[in-house]
Amino acid sequence: MLRLDGDRPVRLQTQGPGNIVHIEGDRPVQFQNSTFNNVAGNMNVSHTTNVGESGFGILYRAVSLDAMHDSAERPADPACHPGTRSAILYQLGKWSFEQPSDCPILWLHGCAGIGKSAIGQQFAASCHDRGQLGGSFFFKRGSVSCGTWRNLLPTLAYQLTVAFPQLGPRIQRAVETDRLILGKTIHHQLEKLLVQPFRNAPPLAFSASRPILVIDGLDECEDRGTQTALIRALIDVLRSGDAPIHILVCSRSEAHLSEAFKAPENSDVCRDLQVLPDDRALADIRRYFTDEFSRIRRIHNSRGMLLEDCWPGSKTIEDLVKKSSGTFIYASTVLRYVDDEYSHPAERLDAVLGLDPGSLSPLDDLYTQILSSIPSKPILLRVLHAVVKVYFGAEQIDSVLRMRQGTSRAVLRGLHAVVRVHPAPILPVGHHKPVELLHASFGDFLMDPQRSLSFCISGEDLLDTLVHDMAHVLLSGSLEPNDFG
Repeated sequence: MLRLDGDRPVRLQTQGPGNIVHIEGDRPVQFQNSTFNNVAGNMNVSHTTNVGESGFGILYRAVSLDAMHDSAERPADPACHPGTRSAILYQLGKWSFEQPSDCPILWLHGCAGIGKSAIGQQFAASCHDRGQLGGSFFFKRGSVSCGTWRNLLPTLAYQLTVAFPQLGPRIQRAVETDRLILGKTIHHQLEKLLVQPFRNAPPLAFSASRPILVIDGLDECEDRGTQTALIRALIDVLRSGDAPIHILVCSRSEAHLSEAFKAPENSDVCRDLQVLPDDRALADIRRYFTDEFSRIRRIHNSRGMLLEDCWPGSKTIEDLVKKSSGTFIYASTVLRYVDDEYSHPAERLDAVLGLDPGSLSPLDDLYTQILSSIPSKPILLRVLHAVVKVYFGAEQIDSVLRMRQGTSRAVLRGLHAVVRVHPAPILPVGHHKPVELLHASFGDFLMDPQRSLSFCISGEDLLDTLVHDMAHVLLSGSLEPNDFG
């Protein structure tokens, strides 16, 4: 409960940037830079300052840095390998210079692991280099900051104010006019933060360089209803032509997304481009394997592991290209698995080549091989379940599962091909960056008992154990309620 200077108790509910308090039966009240005293579970607001915070400041606090294409928090290798994807990147570049009225929304879609995010990343970087990128947002399933639409529009609007200064004052004014805007609907935010600033800008301000927005991983945003609502809102606000922008949306070829983007009534606003596992994709993957194996050979030779100049050989590369079925996720996972600092790459590659050559699910076989290399299976499953279900850092997972500190890091170190574990914070009270799955397909694999078999983490027993452990830690006071997201 929250008490306002000793007055009646109210129910605390935050919205938008996290400083809007709703009083049941009354209007919202905003507290900024306030001092809160917590006595026996009751909170008292004793002081508030800076009520006139700038619109730019409100946007800044709602920005998801992790979601931007050039964020240091994004994986190190999401962009296209040099010399690959040239044909599809050419098509995207050509579309970006078309008149905004000619299908301003382009839906880039394809199967899981085909390389959509890498293409979106490369395209965003290219647009940025030529001064055309208005903003980017890469959704990530389960992420607190990148898994919901609520951070999307503030993040894009903030980037637009930086990339196109002529929009800055107009966007800032829109926020200051309605300080609760970040808690309102998708359509309302789009209209106020994107459309109106363009509508009020000088007529020729964007004649030479039209802003491009890149939204990747739409299928990883919350739920299907939210995804569809976002598409409809984008279509509605761009149909008027008041905002001279292009928006690239990348996602899997999900049925509900296809229905929205490809609806006949939306053909004046939307166009689609499918990424296919065709011969051109296979050629790109062949080049990727060749270049990366050369790099691995050079690095490991410098460490005293002598690999022949012809290693691993053209036949081996062709076998791997065939197994990839045109998906980059298979190739990148193989290369990360082979390129292990503490293992011999030839032995790792032999393990991959020893998997069933006739399998119809080579990526699942690879995931199983990687998981099988971890010695303690029961602990592995508990840690992976916590990674997928709770967005925590390794040290927090140890606390929740009541394990010796360092256990999660020891288990996850052998999974560097499929997960990303950030360094531990320097201070005990430092920010714990969550363990991340490098690709959503690994999470799909772990949750599907028909695919992951004994490594499946969707069982009720694991869920019951996790809930029990979380409740125990919460009651003990070692973690705060907000830590559970």
